[in-house]
Amino acid sequence: MAFGPSLTELYLHRIRAGGFTAAELLPPTRVPPVIESFYRHRCLARPLFFDHDEHTRLVGDLAAVHEALVRLPDLLFGGDLAAFARAVGLSPDETELVVRTQAGHPVTRYGRADVYADDTGPKLLEYNVGSTVGLVEAGLLNEALLAHPVLASFAAEHGLGYPDMVGECLASMRLEVGLPPDSTPTVAMVFLPADLPDNEEPLRRCADLHRRHYGVDSVPVHVGQLDYRDGRVWAQGRPVDVVYRCFLLQQAATRAGRELVEPLLAAVERGEVLMFTPPGCQVFSSKAALALLSQHAGLFEPGLRERLRRFVPWTRICRPGDVELDTGMLADLREHAIEQRAELTLKPAFRHGGSGVLPGWQTLPPQWAAQLDEALAQGGWVLQRRVHPQPQLVPAPDGTLTPYTMNLGVFSMPAAPAGYGGTALRAAPVARDVAVLGIYTDPSVLLGCAMHQLAPAQ
Repeated sequence: MAFGPSLTELYLHRIRAGGFTAAELLPPTRVPPVIESFYRHRCLARPLFFDHDEHTRLVGDLAAVHEALVRLPDLLFGGDLAAFARAVGLSPDETELVVRTQAGHPVTRYGRADVYADDTGPKLLEYNVGSTVGLVEAGLLNEALLAHPVLASFAAEHGLGYPDMVGECLASMRLEVGLPPDSTPTVAMVFLPADLPDNEEPLRRCADLHRRHYGVDSVPVHVGQLDYRDGRVWAQGRPVDVVYRCFLLQQAATRAGRELVEPLLAAVERGEVLMFTPPGCQVFSSKAALALLSQHAGLFEPGLRERLRRFVPWTRICRPGDVELDTGMLADLREHAIEQRAELTLKPAFRHGGSGVLPGWQTLPPQWAAQLDEALAQGGWVLQRRVHPQPQLVPAPDGTLTPYTMNLGVFSMPAAPAGYGGTALRAAPVARDVAVLGIYTDPSVLLGCAMHQLAPAQ
């Protein structure tokens, strides 16, 4: 069954009947300033819809993946977090930082799953853990879209709602660092120096939103702008209560990065400031961790095992030798990858933003074989079974309903009801056959949002 077909078809019928164009459903003047600053006017003119059963199952599947992932170090490595980090492709420097900042602490429940929905339901491609995941602003689109009476009446009729994604994000930050829900902290959004300039204007708008609506005094800075004195960490002359980490583990583990972040890590260890999600939590974001989950699903209890096998596509670490297939049969990994090129994706285990991803169906056989051999020799790569996403129809500027491929960024946020923090969409026209929906690098990719039924339909 397709993802949300009944609600989608009902809504599409209404906008067809009215002949509404994208600009009528979402005029540029209604795009929230934060979204306009980050993404300009590249927004979908309708939400994705989940019916109650679909939403309940998806939230349960995500909780199952998180539970299983955080159990992997104990199940496979006797609780040795360093061994787990090495097994999922981290360098010695990254592994040392994981052990230093994550060992002995609960794993954050804040993250974003990247999901495609095929004709059998949602499938998890990646699971990104920690405060560095983006697209939280997408939730602001719901209110903008609901200003149109057609969607407003449709949502009321079908009992549709959505989380306040920004609010749940900040509530989850307070919860995980141990601040009261009604606290009004000063929060430093800390980047590395090279990453701040391109983000300064959108971040100022975010900070204004945080202050006006959520009681959080957010200060965007890079790590070199922090001061350490009087037993506190300071940003732009203000004592900081919480560091909202916006730099990656990989960045912090380089020689230059380590020199920059070391004073901050030391201040956290001395208790001079709180940090929302330590760098080490990102060990669970490795695609090789997802490969271990796919490979060892049989280690878990029957209910959890069934969810994993349904929700996580076949994914394996690239290494020479035999590999177990979906059928349970064994095959040589290289031979299988060459033969099944059109149904596989080759991915670096520990990069972000789609960097290095090689879709087999878009790659000539000689190039595929060469990259595969390099991955087998180097390590740090995974193979994943291709997911064929079901297209979703979206109103085009002239009102034509156009099929788009949609990537669902489904947020886990511990302060939110059932841990569901909302869904951000990245979408591109099916005709372009875009394998990696990079919203920051591809101007054809649009941002979208989602709504779900709050109770079973009567």
